[in-house]
Amino acid sequence: MISSHRRQLAAWSISILITGIAGWLALRPDPYDALRQGDTLFAAGHYRAALNQYAALANVLSEADLRRGIVLTVRGETDLARRAFAAAIQTGLRPAEYQLAVLYLGQIALLEGDPATARRTWQTLTTCLPNRCAIRDLLLADDDLRSGRFDAAFAVYQSVATDQLPAGWAAMVGERLTLLNALHNPNHETPVNLRASVVPADPFLRPLLPPQASSETLSTALIADPAARPQLLGQLALELGYDHLALAFFAQVDPAGAHGLSATIYQAYAHLRLGNQQQGIVQLEQLAAAHPDDVRIGALLAVAYIRTGDLAAAAARLQQIQAQHHTGPAIALAQAGLAFAQRDFVAAADAYEQAVITASPDERGRYLTLAARFHLDSGFERCSSGILAAQAAVNNLPTDPEALTILAGTRYYCGDMRGALAAADAALTAGGGVEARFYYGLILCAQGDLSRGRAALEAVADQAPASIWRQRAETALELLGT
Repeated sequence: MISSHRRQLAAWSISILITGIAGWLALRPDPYDALRQGDTLFAAGHYRAALNQYAALANVLSEADLRRGIVLTVRGETDLARRAFAAAIQTGLRPAEYQLAVLYLGQIALLEGDPATARRTWQTLTTCLPNRCAIRDLLLADDDLRSGRFDAAFAVYQSVATDQLPAGWAAMVGERLTLLNALHNPNHETPVNLRASVVPADPFLRPLLPPQASSETLSTALIADPAARPQLLGQLALELGYDHLALAFFAQVDPAGAHGLSATIYQAYAHLRLGNQQQGIVQLEQLAAAHPDDVRIGALLAVAYIRTGDLAAAAARLQQIQAQHHTGPAIALAQAGLAFAQRDFVAAADAYEQAVITASPDERGRYLTLAARFHLDSGFERCSSGILAAQAAVNNLPTDPEALTILAGTRYYCGDMRGALAAADAALTAGGGVEARFYYGLILCAQGDLSRGRAALEAVADQAPASIWRQRAETALELLGT
């Protein structure tokens, strides 16, 4: 009887112990649950919160270091990102995750201005999963396109397995094929070739996606008059950052046609962007000699000299223009640029004022905005001439988001919090971007509304993660103790 009682007691004890262990295991925090929470934040664009989540797991999961590296890359913090990827690789990653890390290490080199290292890094993935290999090939093709190797890029875009690609990547392939088809067949209208994909979007591949134009912008250029089409496509290529492609399109413009002069100016600009300073300068000098009465070209040449650091040549060119009694806002802006490069803020302010005075009535608001921007960013006479220019710009352009943003920032720094908040609110209503939201957050905090102010600053950090505005917003958040 006693023995039976003891056995029953032992059984109960074991049952209670097992139940307790099961309950403990069920309630114990699962690091992968926390990792998935970070992934949800990342996919929603909440990069600061995702970074904090991944950082807390970095000593537990190698995948957390991988994701931390991805967020840091998105934020433009390349040194920290490289270390995070190295830590993830050293602690061990599954093949798909290792291949993702290598893709990002190449992206870091590209962000740092070293495309050769980026290419070599991507080429180390000689064996990879089909979707990772497809992304690798497209990143290499993008390098070919940037470098002017159009045939190599075209071959990849034609052969890549789009059924392995998320929708955004498949659409990018279609856009690239459309652009290159338009280059090879300039006399034929080329439809926008957007490829379909059934692969779900992958938020961790999205930051690697090369730039794309909107389908509407591309379609507008493609259906334009054949004489204007290469000019428009060249400008689109410049906006996307493909300067060699832009040059190829501009070369198709009839130099004697209506767009010939514009195309030649853009060609010079593209050469300057590519670092071909001498070629760009020579082209502009030839244009200035051929069109001595077109003051815009002389002003552009002066600006080009300033960009290359030849301030003496810029000053000489502007003196030559003035000696010919030419005036206008373009010349005044070039004079402002030269004065700013020489750190002569008084002369720069005078030049901006001259640009406003010589501008036509329908352009005056634009030049007032530029003048107000100079005062806001430099701090020179910000609360005197600057605030007058900012208010005048808004008076001329009452719904312009940039003018309203500049007015908000100027009023904030000059202590007019009520007026600053009204301007910032109006700027956001008009479609203002992260700068307007940055001032909005600062103003709210200055007025004691810390909760909404912090939320606005956090939104700035997430919406422009690789910008100076993210850095300024996070500095403000640190000062607020968050």
